[in-house]
Order: sequence, then C-alpha cells, then structure tokens
Amino acid sequence: MRRVSHGVVVMLLALAAVLFVTGASHAQWAVSSADGKSTLNVGFLSQLQFEALESADASYYQQNLFFRRLRLMAGGRINDRLSLFLDTDIPNLGKGTTTGSKTASTLMLQDFVLTYTVSSRLKLDGGMLLLPVSHNGQQAATSLLAVDYGPYTFLHSDPLNLYTGRDYGLQARGYLAGSHVEYRVGVSQGNRGVDSRAPFCSHARAVWYPFEADTGLFYTGTTLGKRRIVALGASLVQQQHFLAWSGDVFLDLPVGGDALTCQFDFTRFDGGSTFTSLPRQDAYLAEGGYCFRRASLGPYVQYGRRDFAGDGSADESKLQAGLAWWGNGHRCNLKLGMAKLMKEGDEDRNQAVLQWQALVF
Repeated sequence: MRRVSHGVVVMLLALAAVLFVTGASHAQWAVSSADGKSTLNVGFLSQLQFEALESADASYYQQNLFFRRLRLMAGGRINDRLSLFLDTDIPNLGKGTTTGSKTASTLMLQDFVLTYTVSSRLKLDGGMLLLPVSHNGQQAATSLLAVDYGPYTFLHSDPLNLYTGRDYGLQARGYLAGSHVEYRVGVSQGNRGVDSRAPFCSHARAVWYPFEADTGLFYTGTTLGKRRIVALGASLVQQQHFLAWSGDVFLDLPVGGDALTCQFDFTRFDGGSTFTSLPRQDAYLAEGGYCFRRASLGPYVQYGRRDFAGDGSADESKLQAGLAWWGNGHRCNLKLGMAKLMKEGDEDRNQAVLQWQALVF
C-alpha cells in the first residue's frame, strides 16, 4: 500500500503493549450501597483507529488517525429488580473531512436503558433501544469479532431517523423453554413524519438456542471460547409501509483450547412508499474467525453485500480479511483489517484499518 504512515502502526502497537504489560485494562471502577443492594459500575471504551483508504481514482490514500468510538459508560443495579445502562459517544472524533477540518467533538447520549426484571421470562426495557433488525445489529461494539459491524447492518437508521440503530421506545424480552427460546417485542418512535402524525415503529425478534442463551441486552460478538452459543434468529421491524425482516445464524464455540466464531445474516430492507430513499434491497453479512488462545491471535474474514431489486442502483460489497491480537480479550486488543470495496461500474478500492481497543467496564 502506497504512502501509508508506518510510524502510526508502530505507535499503536507500542500503546497496546504498554497497556497489556501494566495490566491497566484489568481495572474496573465500581461503587455500591452500604447494604450491597445497589451497585454502579463506571468505565470507558476507546477505539483508536488508523485508516488508509484508496481514493476513487487510485492516485492517493486518505489517511486518518482518530477515535472511531470514545465512550463513557455506566451501569448497575438500582434494586433487586431495576437496573440501568447508559453510555455516551463521540463517534469518529478527529477524523478528517473533505474540507481538511477534523470531525467536531460533539458528545452525545448513545444508550440509556432502564430494565425492570419480573423474571427470566419477562424483562421490560425502556429508553434508547437498539432495534433488533439482525443479530449483528444487536451486538455490543465492545465485543465484535471484526474491526467493526457489517457495512450494511444499519441501513434502516437514516430513513427511521435513528442514531446508529437506536430509537426511543419500550420493549418486552424474555427467555422461555429453559432459556432455549428468546423473544423481543416492542414499539418505538420511528420517523415521526410531518407534524409528528406517523404511526409508531414496531419490532419483534425470536431466537432459538440449542445450548447456552445469550441473555444480555446486547449480544456478544465473540466470547473467545468461554461459552457455547448457537443461535438461530429472525427479526421484523415495521413502520407504515417500511419493512425490514431478517434471518440469521450465529455460532460461538470452544474448539479444544481454541475458539470458533461464525455468523450469517440476511436482511431485506424495503422502504416502500413510506421511505422512498430506501429502495428494496437485500443485505448479506458473513463472517468467521478462529482464535488461537495460547497465542492470543485470531484471523478472521468478513464479507458484506447489498443487492438492489432492479431500480438501477449499483450493487456493492466489501471483503475484509484481518488478524486480531486478543491481548486481554475485549479489554485490550489490536485488530488489523485489509479490505477491498467493490461497486458495480466503479473501480475497486483498497482499505487498511488498524484499531487499538481499550475497555474498562
């Protein structure tokens, strides 16, 4: 790759090594009430990223060193039944723009969810919800297998006026049949339309787990061999004539002393007459990785594609192959991804991404 700053690569490697050696990534900050019934954990997520992206005419590389995500996080138990999770974000902080300036440091509330637990069969969530369009779209950014989500996971965000898949709403979720079946059903704001007269957005999701269930508010992208999860899921999100439905398969399994993680998501997006800016299209995501736990190394491959339904739009796809160093698991890791971006009628473009993640939570 031409004119890529090797110094940046060395710097990120050195920073990750320092954090790993000092053990700072093992820290966790928590307070609790005198009786122990209320607890609060606080922390942060930092994803410092170097990106080199080939220009459309292949004459140069756009290079950026920025924070892909920089979040302050808090969560805990208010009492025996009520819990809270919230975080902020400053996405793409410092990334260069076409005018040469840097992305502004606008702090925003990313997640705020109150959960009331009746039992494992019924939990009520209220606040800023990540709509369950697909398995990948319900995963936590802290535990992804690849550098980032699939390239077409959140196509519904713009027409529904969401922030990276989040919406204000309520949902019920629970685990039935010995925690082998998960359900999520809810209602949210959606796009309010002219004079806020539009109907609300509704969603539903069902998952079957033959082994362990992934019972968190957010799914885990990979447990690095610590759990045995196989999930077969289906989702539906609807507002007026807009419809997104999906089917997905996720596997996260220990293999000897190592770990295998794979997933496949299919999502049909159709804005219908409600959101004409989102023509009918099919989005695919396939990714897989293998973690050699003794070496803390994990090669992975991620492929995403969007196929339009004959409206004249150009189909596009992205193929990324990468290597993760899971120094301290999700608390401290380094990921290198080499990708090719393809679009019908255009020249292919190359991309290189190196990301250092530090998580305290």
